[in-house]
Amino acid sequence: MMLGRFKRYLLKRRLGILHKNIDITENSTFGDWEKIVWHDNIYIGPYAYIWAVGGLEICENVIIGPRVTIHTSNHRFKGASMLPYDGYSYLKKVTIEKNVWIGDGVMIVPGVTIGEGSVVAMGSVVTKDVPKFSIVGGNPAQVIGRRDIERYKELDEKGMHYMKLKKLGKVKWTYLDG
Repeated sequence: MMLGRFKRYLLKRRLGILHKNIDITENSTFGDWEKIVWHDNIYIGPYAYIWAVGGLEICENVIIGPRVTIHTSNHRFKGASMLPYDGYSYLKKVTIEKNVWIGDGVMIVPGVTIGEGSVVAMGSVVTKDVPKFSIVGGNPAQVIGRRDIERYKELDEKGMHYMKLKKLGKVKWTYLDG
């Protein structure tokens, strides 16, 4: 179910993204949202949990699937003055470069960069930087393939970006077998 038009307006106003093509579906949680740098043409799926105290940049044409968790800080436990951790946290910015697709249920740890044009498979746990144009999957996420870079660049240069084309009413769904 999508957010009502008025609720979506209020959320986008609060997040400071009112005049951008950003679609945030219902029941997402944002902590320290003022530390998120939003580019254009972004989709955030339902039940995303994004904690941005350490800083987060989401570049243009990024699709973030349902139930994705992004953290940008971690408790100090090594050398801590209490157990299991103390009152200190390490801040580590997360960057999601342009034209990235993050699948359902992905978890992203503090301090990583997901490189341009990458695809992160459903259920993956991203614990280190993802190289540009990679397809990664697993726990921890590992490179399992590469994008067709020539085709990627051709589509990028032609402006064939899903969220931009969806806004213009130029996306038609067709289901394929297999």
